[in-house]
Amino acid sequence: MSILDFTQENQMLFDPGYSASIARVSGNIEYMYEAFSNIPSPKQKRFQFSILYPKFLKAVDLNAAFYLGCMLWGVYLKSCPDKEIVNNPCLDTEFSDDCFYEVDFLYNFIKQGLNRDAKYYLNKTYSPNPLYLKVLENYREFLSLNKGFVNVKKTDDILLPKTLKTPNETDLKLIYEAILNAVKEDNLEILFTVADKIL
Repeated sequence: MSILDFTQENQMLFDPGYSASIARVSGNIEYMYEAFSNIPSPKQKRFQFSILYPKFLKAVDLNAAFYLGCMLWGVYLKSCPDKEIVNNPCLDTEFSDDCFYEVDFLYNFIKQGLNRDAKYYLNKTYSPNPLYLKVLENYREFLSLNKGFVNVKKTDDILLPKTLKTPNETDLKLIYEAILNAVKEDNLEILFTVADKIL
C-alpha cells in the first residue's frame, strides 16, 4: 500500500510507498561487499570490483535517497497533528542498537571504504557526496531520537532532529509532491530535489 491508494482521513501511512523502490536496489551493499571480500585471488578481486563498482554507486544513490525520504516523510507527518500512523512494522518491537548497523555501515562505506577500494582496484578516486553524508548523519539522529520507531503510533509521537529545518506551508506542499512523484515514478532520486527544504 502507498499514498497513491490510501484515502483514510485520520490516518497516515508509516511508509508512503518507498519500500517497493528500495527492495529493487541491485543487492544489499553489505551483502555485495561481503561476497567481494571473500574472493581469495587479487586478480579475481580486481575484476569483480570493476563489475560491482557501478552497482555500488547506484546502491549508494538509492540508499541515500531512501534515508532522505524517510526524514522528508517524517517532517511531513509531524506537520499533520493527531493522526494515527498505520502499518508501522517497528511498533511494539524491542529497541536495539542493531538498528544503527546499516546506516553506520553505509556512512563508513561512503566516507572511506568505497574510495579506498576504488583507488586500489580501479585506480579511481571516489569522492563522497557531502549531501549523502549529511543525510546519513541526520537520519541516524532521527532514528536515535525515535528509538527505532518502536513507540510511534501517532504523528505527534515523531521527534525530529534540531538540525532539520522546519518547512513552511509552501515547502511542505513541495515535499509532499516530490514524495508522491517518487512513489508514482518508482524513482527515489526525485527526493533529492527537495533535500534543501529540510537540510
